[in-house]
Amino acid sequence: MYQVLAAHDLAARSDVALVRAARLAFDRKGHLTILHVVDSDLPAHVVDAQRMRTENDLEIGVRRWLGNDTPSYRIEIVSGDPAATIAAEADARAVDLVVTGRHRRRPVADLFVGTTVERLLRLTRRPILVVNNPNQAPYQSVLIPVDFSDASTAAIRLAATFLPKANLHLLHAYKGAFQDYVAALSLTFSREERAKFAGPIGEQAKQAMSRLIDTLGLGARGPSITIKNGDASALIEEELALQKTDLVVMGTHARSGIAHALIGSVAETVLGLTTCDMLVVPVPEPSWSSAHQDLT
Repeated sequence: MYQVLAAHDLAARSDVALVRAARLAFDRKGHLTILHVVDSDLPAHVVDAQRMRTENDLEIGVRRWLGNDTPSYRIEIVSGDPAATIAAEADARAVDLVVTGRHRRRPVADLFVGTTVERLLRLTRRPILVVNNPNQAPYQSVLIPVDFSDASTAAIRLAATFLPKANLHLLHAYKGAFQDYVAALSLTFSREERAKFAGPIGEQAKQAMSRLIDTLGLGARGPSITIKNGDASALIEEELALQKTDLVVMGTHARSGIAHALIGSVAETVLGLTTCDMLVVPVPEPSWSSAHQDLT
């Protein structure tokens, strides 16, 4: 059974996310878990009182927000750190999808630890749908940034199966030295496959995109393709302004601590730019040794 976990922080933005989560679970004849995390630093008697009040409020809200399109569901109220607890619950329940609203930034604290959503991206291996748009219409137009890594390949695969009728738009931004571009291609294509690519970087990108579409069996879907030279985040923002996009789907690798702060994340940058919903597909980081062997 398809399992959806909706994280709810009692704010209006979480109501919007809950409705989307419920619709996704209902359409797939799945089960919905509605999770609220109480701050564990509060005194025990306050936690218990808040737990009871929150469960009652959510039960009333579910009947008001969901109407007749209510899947089977349960409400869970737990205490702990929000991001870590959501990730732990998602893993424990082996959910197929985590759904959350965008969390409001705190001016000082988030400079050091990030928002709950940003931290959640680094902690869980489950796909995360960040709901920002109150429009609950089915997703029709999907933008998928592609860098030919295993992360973006995973994003395309999930988008294709998650939304079998949506229009897929694949965007590739290229820049840098020729050697850097070949190294990027090596994350998806073998040495023998790369040997078939020839010509300038732009032409290589077209050949690589065509090969990727064939490999993933997307030819019948007829995805639209944009290949441009420039910064990935800037080009994604440009495409979002030009196109009527309902959903951005991005793959991302798990990074934590100082490594994440130094390397950065295009996914988190785009999360701060877009006003549409965003589906983030985390995949494990390849080990250094295996990545190094593939480049040689």
